[in-house]
Amino acid sequence: MAQDVAPVAAGVSRLSGLAGGVSSLRRIRIMPPAASLGPVRYTPLLVGYVAVVTAVALALATLLVRRPTDVATLVSGGTAIFLMARFAVRALPVQTTFSPGVFLHLGLSLVLGPVGAVTAAAAEAAGVGLRTRNGWFRIAFNFSSIALADLAAIGVFSGLQTLLGGGTVAQVAAGLAAGICQHLVNNLLLDTVIKIANPSVGLLALVRNAASLLPYSVGYGIAAFTFVVMHQQAGAIGFIGLIVPVILLQGFLIVFSRRVHTYEVQRAAHQKEREELLQKAVDASESERRRIARDLHDGVVQNLAGMAFSLMATATKMKHETGGDGETDLIGVLERSAEETRLAMKELRTLIIEIAPPTLRREGLHAALLEILQTLKSAGTKTRLELPSNMRLRPDRASLIFRVAQEVLRNVSAHAEAKHVSVILKEDGGNAVLRIVDDGKGFSADDVNRRRAEGHVGTSAIVELAEEVGGSLEIDSARGKGTRVTLVVPTE
Repeated sequence: MAQDVAPVAAGVSRLSGLAGGVSSLRRIRIMPPAASLGPVRYTPLLVGYVAVVTAVALALATLLVRRPTDVATLVSGGTAIFLMARFAVRALPVQTTFSPGVFLHLGLSLVLGPVGAVTAAAAEAAGVGLRTRNGWFRIAFNFSSIALADLAAIGVFSGLQTLLGGGTVAQVAAGLAAGICQHLVNNLLLDTVIKIANPSVGLLALVRNAASLLPYSVGYGIAAFTFVVMHQQAGAIGFIGLIVPVILLQGFLIVFSRRVHTYEVQRAAHQKEREELLQKAVDASESERRRIARDLHDGVVQNLAGMAFSLMATATKMKHETGGDGETDLIGVLERSAEETRLAMKELRTLIIEIAPPTLRREGLHAALLEILQTLKSAGTKTRLELPSNMRLRPDRASLIFRVAQEVLRNVSAHAEAKHVSVILKEDGGNAVLRIVDDGKGFSADDVNRRRAEGHVGTSAIVELAEEVGGSLEIDSARGKGTRVTLVVPTE
């Protein structure tokens, strides 16, 4: 597992980038581009810690590194490690990506000694830095921590081999210990720099992350002695022979990662298209509601008003002409017809307001909800309304909240026999949360099923409305215990 070592970024500019031909590799699109880790917040403790680690690594490298005796193995191993780090596959959360880089680190270090460890560290740091645009500060720390971990692994491997007297069993045991040592040193240095850079990170989380990667290092360490054996038997060819299947495995993971990335891009595009279509449908629905309400008001309602006026005028005229004595039955019919026409006109106007409430459009959600609650208040129910004065809602979200409140409060008025009703709207983490609570007689699941069987689909409709915009609606009720309705919808 390769570590994307990164002191947490925030707010200060950084020096980054590699020049010349190396920087041109950033434009290679073998893998989806990785997000930049951002600037480093330089603090005295962080800078001092990284400076000490870097100084120790450079001092040990200066003391221990000697001219390589096998340039072909050094070049092939370093190149493979660089490419593994450059095109690592992100597979685990936060700070880690998958590549068999540690396996190659151990192999190159155990075969060539300190020069192999330093080369592996430099190749890994360059590859990671190029992929994540780390900047010189992180690259320096990456190099230093990996170099120290690999040098420690060499010391453990050599010491155990000498202690156990050589042989296959001794090499396997020494490789296992070297893998564990490499893991512990690298993660200790890494976790320390993360904790310094971001004190809010929990130690337990860091330990768990390190522990989750330990089995890989154990496996790599057990297998690393094969590099020593193959190099002893066949030199650079034997070493390269072990690298080839590792490269093929990484190639397969890269192809797989590209396909997953393509799928995610397509899925995101489809989701965006679906949301745009849904928004257009909502807008079209609201536009059609307003058109229907306008046509009803300008057409049918006006006609009913004219008819009521005409009927009443005719009845009054007939009364005057007959002196109130003749044709009383016909006059009564005309008066009743006029009154019923006025009632029909009033009901139709109420329906128009429900279809496209002008108060919501003209005065906002608060006024529209007050208007609904006024009906309950007139019937003797005590009401409470709480809305934040600074909440910003898209028109379609405000309309959805109004529709849900309208349907719920209509049910309260018709069935609940509640004495108190509260309507509370608040903002919580990018969501608008509407709660409507009443102390009425409530209902059971059987009541809901029965009403649906009778053709009442109001509750189902508002649940679907909420889910279509990525929200949710929960109804908590029981007979004799009132009802609580909670609507959660994104504000944007």
